[in-house]
Amino acid sequence: MISLKTDPESFDFDKWKKCMTEVLTEMPDLLLTESDRQGEPDLRSEIASYLYSARGVICTQNQVVISAGAQQLVNHLARILKALGIEHVCTEEPGYVPVRNIFRDWGFSISNIPVRDTGIEIEKLPTNIRTAAYVCPQNQFPTGAVMPAKRRQQLLEWADANDSLIIEDDYNSAISSADLTSPAVQGLDRGKRVIYLGTFSPTLFPAVRISYMVLPEPMVKLFDSFKMEYDQTCSKTEQLTLARFMKEGWYQANLMRVKKLYAEKLRETLSAIQEYGESGNFMTALNAQSGTNVILKIDTHARTINEGAGGSSRTAELYAEMTNRMIDSAASLGIKVRGISQLNHDGQIYLIFNYDQIPLGEINETVKDTIQDFKSVIMKGGLDMPSVYEVVRLIGGKPQFLPEHFERLENSLGSIGMGVPFTYEQLENGIRELAEEGRILDHNLKLEVDVGGHSTLYLNPTHYPSAEQYAKGVPTELFRGERKNPHIKMMDQSLRDATDAAIKAKQLYEVILVDRSEQITEGSRSNIFFIRDGEIYTSPLHQVLPGVTRRKIIEILQSKGIEVHEDPIYTSQINTFDAAFISGTSPKVLPISRVGDIHYNVDEPLLRNIMQWYDEAFKG
Repeated sequence: MISLKTDPESFDFDKWKKCMTEVLTEMPDLLLTESDRQGEPDLRSEIASYLYSARGVICTQNQVVISAGAQQLVNHLARILKALGIEHVCTEEPGYVPVRNIFRDWGFSISNIPVRDTGIEIEKLPTNIRTAAYVCPQNQFPTGAVMPAKRRQQLLEWADANDSLIIEDDYNSAISSADLTSPAVQGLDRGKRVIYLGTFSPTLFPAVRISYMVLPEPMVKLFDSFKMEYDQTCSKTEQLTLARFMKEGWYQANLMRVKKLYAEKLRETLSAIQEYGESGNFMTALNAQSGTNVILKIDTHARTINEGAGGSSRTAELYAEMTNRMIDSAASLGIKVRGISQLNHDGQIYLIFNYDQIPLGEINETVKDTIQDFKSVIMKGGLDMPSVYEVVRLIGGKPQFLPEHFERLENSLGSIGMGVPFTYEQLENGIRELAEEGRILDHNLKLEVDVGGHSTLYLNPTHYPSAEQYAKGVPTELFRGERKNPHIKMMDQSLRDATDAAIKAKQLYEVILVDRSEQITEGSRSNIFFIRDGEIYTSPLHQVLPGVTRRKIIEILQSKGIEVHEDPIYTSQINTFDAAFISGTSPKVLPISRVGDIHYNVDEPLLRNIMQWYDEAFKG
């Protein structure tokens, strides 16, 4: 079982234990009776006092209803709305899907109202039917929009004019860094048309689930009429412990302490995302004011080039697959990540990244590892259906060697009995549109064509070598492994996973594949060349992927009159060469400093000439 990271500093367990001990020793008579179906009076009283001082919510303890989690409270609320004759609910789009699903399951008709930077678009709320509008004015999920005071008043005016109700979900205002100068809508309304929802989940610890709602006075009698039909799902011991924790002032003291701690964690998280994720158009942090998490936008800019036999839904399936694999990879690192499929419509992938339980000193390294794993997921593409792919480099917004890539795609698909399901012009137009709409100048694009013909184009995570790596070369090692069919550019998941693990474990740039005959073939994602006495040696074409960069290098060398030997190279020969280099879409011509314990001259004159000749041809 995978365990998530935890940070004991995020809660004052000593004070909580003291309160629970007092409850267990001083209140056995209360603990030997059933819980109040509405919630323990002591806790409801503390909640009413706290909400008035913290958020301007006006209520008595009689209006507070407690439950384990907001979803049961929404079920209670749905029954109340039905009793009031309300059959229509408006929810935010994008918004919190579980609440929407509960209203749908109760048979309400639902309108999804767009959200902008000032919250729900009030002007699009219905004016001809009695409605309940579910909103998050303080820190809208997932956009982070905050509704200004003027818009809150306009929302109340809409409710008055249409005899409608507002469900205000203030789920994380206690911990959020959003502006709290605007009071809760419930306080502005003095509790007449607003049902207020809140939770202690972000401010206590995950094992304790205590949520609450504040009902307008007329609705309390309706709840009283059916509350005995439901058990209280929230632990009575935990309710009484929290009541005492709040009464002693320890809840508020802990809240002030963890808000400061989480602010430091947020700064570390954003700094690490900027350092490891924002370069190369891979990741952007959004909605950084929730207090416990940030939204990660994975910049893929995906678009369908050809729908294929399965229809356009294949792109959505590909995104769902990549999202699930990123969630799993984060979980393996002890990080809680969730997908937000509502936001994926723009060709990007959106994830909720929870940083609150990562110890402060571990955030930088954890974010770095998480981003590396996410990049690996995207680079592997879709794995549930066999696919052929090409990686094309953009420079200045223009694709490099596109005819050669298209030709290799034709050959790869032809090897499995398929034709290219789109024209060269369609691919060229798709690349141009992606580059223009995403304002992408220098990046790698991945074209993926599955066996059903569905073709997707998206940004591939880039990792171009640094100036230091070009100057000093990069370390590599031999790796015994073979591609199933080196002439088809098709992802071999097991081989890629194994080579990635070796590269990461030994901090290499690349590993060089060796077949069962002890012959060197190619890199795990590149071609390999060696130099000896002013001549070039590389493995025969039938042993390797016919790299576009490899082909261009050989053409350049032949034009310069340099001898190129395409012959088998055995591992026993690698100590006889003067120099070696990697070729590929991202590295271009990159010197190898060593293969295992064998070191090479990274300043060998012919090697430096090849680097210069290729760069000159590339610019052309």
